[in-house]
Amino acid sequence: MTTQDKITHIVINSELLLNRLQDSVAEKIFKQALKNKAKNFIEELKTVEHDWYDKFFDHKEDSTCDVYDVYSDFINEIATVPIYEMGNIIHIIKAYRKDRKSIEGIVNKINR
Repeated sequence: MTTQDKITHIVINSELLLNRLQDSVAEKIFKQALKNKAKNFIEELKTVEHDWYDKFFDHKEDSTCDVYDVYSDFINEIATVPIYEMGNIIHIIKAYRKDRKSIEGIVNKINR
Protein backbone atom coordinates (compact mmCIF):
# COMPACT_ATOMS: atom_id res chain seq x y z
CA MET A 1 0.00 0.00 0.00
CA THR A 2 1.37 3.40 -0.94
CA THR A 3 1.74 6.25 1.54
CA GLN A 4 -1.06 8.09 -0.26
CA ASP A 5 -3.33 5.04 0.09
CA LYS A 6 -2.52 4.83 3.81
CA ILE A 7 -3.35 8.49 4.31
CA THR A 8 -6.60 8.07 2.38
CA HIS A 9 -7.59 5.11 4.58
CA ILE A 10 -6.79 7.06 7.75
CA VAL A 11 -8.80 10.08 6.62
CA ILE A 12 -11.84 8.05 5.52
CA ASN A 13 -11.71 5.96 8.72
CA SER A 14 -11.49 9.15 10.79
CA GLU A 15 -14.53 10.59 9.03
CA LEU A 16 -16.52 7.39 9.55
CA LEU A 17 -15.54 7.28 13.22
CA LEU A 18 -16.43 10.94 13.68
CA ASN A 19 -19.89 10.40 12.23
CA ARG A 20 -20.50 7.22 14.27
CA LEU A 21 -19.35 8.85 17.50
CA GLN A 22 -21.54 11.89 16.88
CA ASP A 23 -24.52 9.59 16.24
CA SER A 24 -23.74 7.57 19.38
CA VAL A 25 -23.54 10.67 21.56
CA ALA A 26 -26.80 11.98 20.07
CA GLU A 27 -28.47 8.61 20.73
CA LYS A 28 -27.26 8.81 24.36
CA ILE A 29 -25.53 5.44 24.17
CA PHE A 30 -22.67 6.48 26.46
CA LYS A 31 -22.69 7.10 30.19
CA GLN A 32 -21.24 10.39 31.45
CA ALA A 33 -17.51 9.52 31.68
CA LEU A 34 -17.40 7.81 28.30
CA LYS A 35 -19.64 10.48 26.81
CA ASN A 36 -17.13 13.16 27.84
CA LYS A 37 -14.24 11.20 26.34
CA ALA A 38 -16.23 10.67 23.14
CA LYS A 39 -16.97 14.39 22.92
CA ASN A 40 -13.26 15.19 23.35
CA PHE A 41 -12.36 12.66 20.68
CA ILE A 42 -15.02 14.12 18.39
CA GLU A 43 -13.30 17.50 18.65
CA GLU A 44 -9.97 15.91 17.68
CA LEU A 45 -11.57 14.11 14.75
CA LYS A 46 -13.12 17.38 13.58
CA THR A 47 -9.57 18.65 13.13
CA VAL A 48 -8.79 15.71 10.83
CA GLU A 49 -12.05 16.39 9.01
CA HIS A 50 -11.18 20.05 8.54
CA ASP A 51 -7.52 19.53 7.66
CA TRP A 52 -7.92 16.49 5.40
CA TYR A 53 -11.40 15.19 4.58
CA ASP A 54 -12.82 18.57 3.60
CA LYS A 55 -9.84 19.12 1.28
CA PHE A 56 -10.39 15.72 -0.33
CA PHE A 57 -14.07 16.58 -0.67
CA ASP A 58 -13.39 20.03 -2.14
CA HIS A 59 -10.86 18.57 -4.60
CA LYS A 60 -12.80 15.46 -5.71
CA GLU A 61 -16.31 15.57 -4.31
CA ASP A 62 -17.80 12.63 -6.24
CA SER A 63 -14.94 10.20 -5.69
CA THR A 64 -14.65 11.18 -2.01
CA CYS A 65 -18.36 10.47 -1.51
CA ASP A 66 -18.08 7.19 -3.41
CA VAL A 67 -15.10 6.00 -1.35
CA TYR A 68 -16.80 7.07 1.89
CA ASP A 69 -20.01 5.23 0.95
CA VAL A 70 -18.20 2.02 -0.03
CA TYR A 71 -16.14 2.08 3.16
CA SER A 72 -19.23 2.77 5.25
CA ASP A 73 -21.11 -0.10 3.61
CA PHE A 74 -18.13 -2.37 4.20
CA ILE A 75 -17.92 -1.46 7.89
CA ASN A 76 -21.67 -1.93 8.33
CA GLU A 77 -21.57 -5.37 6.72
CA ILE A 78 -18.44 -6.56 8.50
CA ALA A 79 -19.92 -5.42 11.82
CA THR A 80 -22.74 -7.93 11.38
CA VAL A 81 -20.29 -10.85 11.46
CA PRO A 82 -19.42 -12.08 14.95
CA ILE A 83 -15.78 -11.53 15.92
CA TYR A 84 -15.24 -15.27 16.38
CA GLU A 85 -16.10 -15.77 12.67
CA MET A 86 -13.66 -13.13 11.35
CA GLY A 87 -11.06 -15.81 10.61
CA ASN A 88 -13.44 -17.14 7.95
CA ILE A 89 -13.85 -13.66 6.45
CA ILE A 90 -10.07 -13.23 6.32
CA HIS A 91 -9.81 -16.62 4.61
CA ILE A 92 -12.37 -15.51 1.99
CA ILE A 93 -10.55 -12.21 1.40
CA LYS A 94 -7.24 -14.03 0.88
CA ALA A 95 -8.93 -16.37 -1.60
CA TYR A 96 -10.42 -13.34 -3.37
CA ARG A 97 -6.98 -11.78 -3.75
CA LYS A 98 -5.65 -15.03 -5.23
CA ASP A 99 -8.52 -15.69 -7.66
CA ARG A 100 -10.96 -12.82 -7.86
CA LYS A 101 -12.90 -14.20 -10.83
CA SER A 102 -13.61 -17.56 -9.14
CA ILE A 103 -14.73 -15.99 -5.88
CA GLU A 104 -16.98 -13.53 -7.72
CA GLY A 105 -18.48 -16.47 -9.65
CA ILE A 106 -19.18 -18.34 -6.41
CA VAL A 107 -20.71 -15.23 -4.85
CA ASN A 108 -22.90 -14.56 -7.88
CA LYS A 109 -24.08 -18.19 -7.84
CA ILE A 110 -24.96 -18.01 -4.12
CA ASN A 111 -26.70 -14.64 -4.45
CA ARG A 112 -29.00 -15.65 -7.35
